[in-house]
Amino acid sequence: MNARFLRNAFILFVVLGGVFLYGLIRPFDRDDQVQIGDRTVTSHRAKVVEGGKEDTRNVVVRPSPEFLIEYAFGDGLQGFNILRVKADGTGEYSYWDQASDSSRQKTLTFELSPGELEEICGKLNQSRFMTLANEYHGDVTNGTQIAITVVTGHVEKEVFCDNHFPVAVVTVADYLEKEVIQPNRNNS
Repeated sequence: MNARFLRNAFILFVVLGGVFLYGLIRPFDRDDQVQIGDRTVTSHRAKVVEGGKEDTRNVVVRPSPEFLIEYAFGDGLQGFNILRVKADGTGEYSYWDQASDSSRQKTLTFELSPGELEEICGKLNQSRFMTLANEYHGDVTNGTQIAITVVTGHVEKEVFCDNHFPVAVVTVADYLEKEVIQPNRNNS
């Protein structure tokens, strides 16, 4: 009975150890499907990550008079949809209309309230966006790119993602798609 217990304990130890090691190795060696708004994109393993020259880790994003956020989503083949929101709450969204026979770019303008600007800043701070590196490059030649630029006070932070999307970028992009772009597209 004692030998049987030891054998079962050994088997359990080997299985749990294998699961543990698989869990450690797998996240570094796989592609993930991530949801951004109503689109699902693939985030590939980062091949290159480039930090910035300026340390923005302790910067808190606030809707200062210089505040600006620009968010671009797309690819080199089909073009980029670009959102710009300024400190006064004016927003502009330029996008490629795929619904018509010929693809053409349209522009939508809208106004955000001071509370909505505060919510955007809160999402940027909550996600720790300002701590990200400046560039992330996945190990593929085609795919999706996202660029987000934030200006707060006299600090500018730009993050460019080429087929690799850190959680903070996905969080901010998904928020902008669902809470800023979609409601204003639906109202136009």
